[in-house]
Amino acid sequence: MHSIHRRTAFAICLALVAAGCASSGGKLALSEQDLRIAVAKRNVGIDYLANGRTPMAIRELQFAYELNSEDAVTTHWLGEAYRRRGLLEKALEYFLMALEGIPEDSALHLNLGGLYVQLKRYPEAIEQSQILIDDPTFAAPWTAYSNRGWAELQLGHVVEARRSFEEALAFRPTYWPARLNLGILDNQEGRQLQAIVNFEMVLERKLRKSAESETQYRLGATYISLGRRDKAVEYFELAAKGAPYGRWGRDSEEYLKLLR
Repeated sequence: MHSIHRRTAFAICLALVAAGCASSGGKLALSEQDLRIAVAKRNVGIDYLANGRTPMAIRELQFAYELNSEDAVTTHWLGEAYRRRGLLEKALEYFLMALEGIPEDSALHLNLGGLYVQLKRYPEAIEQSQILIDDPTFAAPWTAYSNRGWAELQLGHVVEARRSFEEALAFRPTYWPARLNLGILDNQEGRQLQAIVNFEMVLERKLRKSAESETQYRLGATYISLGRRDKAVEYFELAAKGAPYGRWGRDSEEYLKLLR
């Protein structure tokens, strides 16, 4: 999936974490000391998740959840940690429980929409994105438009998908996931030159290695379709070198074996 920007959800929750993140109410038998420990563990877990330390995040969030399973914020971020680990059905279970306690939480709707994309439940992904698009207080509408566009693209709704990506970029022209998605759509519609422009604009941003490698791979594949073997080899080599053990690096290496 190319449409989910991880940092956004954490930015949305940052103020809540600093304030203690209002919960749906603790158990009556929970002591004040246990409540403080649960909140501290939860916040440490969210911090681990923000820094890519997902196994440690699960450990801390699970501890907090066992102390206070009524805290919907803990439930949400434990679900997100499971999503990061690829335990998608388990993540969905926690997200839906959290939704009962914090139905207006923007970060939860953003993460749930991303999960529905991973589960290929695209209508539900569109529904979650639309909730955020319709919310005038949502701080990052470009993420919701991009996510909606990706789900629309998977359903074959190319006109709607293009409109969603363009809306995302109208809000934030530097939002590279929407730019990457738009390049993918351009390629599908035979607009290879425009796809190249969009992919090159993506590479101007500071990217994770996996995103950079994917963009380079897609540039290589686009140049193949244009008969530009030299440029294709150039980008496949960059992708293979930058992320040799990732999907796009491996796919690039396979292309290189055919081209050399």
